[in-house]
Amino acid sequence: MPEPELSASLIFSRTPLAELVGLARRLEDAGYHRVCFGEAWREPVVPMTATLAATSRIGVGSAISQIYPVNPVVTAQQAAQLQELGAGRFTLGLGLGAGFVVERWFGVPYERPLRRTREFIEVVRGVLGSAEHGPFSYEGEIFRVRKYRLPFAEQAVGVPIHLAAIGPRMQELAGELADGIIVGSLHSPRSMEETKRRIDIGADRADRDPNEVALWYYLTCCVSNDSERARALARRSLVYLTQYPHYRCVYAEEGFGALAERIAGLARERAMERAEAAITDEMIDRFCIAGTVAECRDQLRRYAGYPGSPVLHLVPFRIEEDEVVESFRLAAQLAQAPAGARATT
Repeated sequence: MPEPELSASLIFSRTPLAELVGLARRLEDAGYHRVCFGEAWREPVVPMTATLAATSRIGVGSAISQIYPVNPVVTAQQAAQLQELGAGRFTLGLGLGAGFVVERWFGVPYERPLRRTREFIEVVRGVLGSAEHGPFSYEGEIFRVRKYRLPFAEQAVGVPIHLAAIGPRMQELAGELADGIIVGSLHSPRSMEETKRRIDIGADRADRDPNEVALWYYLTCCVSNDSERARALARRSLVYLTQYPHYRCVYAEEGFGALAERIAGLARERAMERAEAAITDEMIDRFCIAGTVAECRDQLRRYAGYPGSPVLHLVPFRIEEDEVVESFRLAAQLAQAPAGARATT
């Protein structure tokens, strides 16, 4: 079996930026294809800039940048400069974020998500092309632009745009407009087939080849020299996901709806030990890879038939960030064939 094309998503709050960059360089040296930065406790532009400046081969992107708290013209400016800095290694990942986060943290009404996403992508593409195609104007229902042109580019700037999409209409929109789709942390062979079908519907709407739409899927990955400790961390990550309504819907689609609602209730009551204890081994085996390096390498084989490529991640929810960093340091070995495993000719 060929080695998987692996990516990693680095989401941290307190870990120093220099340490994040060092971790990205370690993953580059190990053979990872890309490293992504999510917009959670940190905004992603500064970490991406630092990482692009410190690396030379690995792809770097946002997965994801939230579209509610920012303007698409500014996002396009940032994307163009990141692409210049990285000599073509940058990918822009966009997404909605969670409604309660958008309204609580940014004070922006969580309204008209499909319309906002469509217009946001159209404006970003228009601005990126403005240096070659002339001043860009746009009259949308949400966004308006008057005769803007990128002042620091001499030709259109090519930046792949990937869209985080869980719901059916958003996945269809990704098939219609985006260069790629980013699927969240909960999925199965059945759900991935449904995702491909929705991409096809959107691509057909735009008269484009659905195979042009790259597919990345998040995969919770907990690596430790202690297998039981790795599974304990996986439980905490799965509890974290129950806090989000869109993930509870996916849990329900995969047959864990009532259990996920109960776990979410325990989390709201701050009964975290009970919430973690309610996570079943079946849920860990369905949605995570967790264990030693060798065990996780074996578990990755479950995804050999999946479309697209995995983005390994571990959210520091009730997990010390040093332990998350160590998990990624060990996970670097997953991109390398084990000793003695290379075929001879």
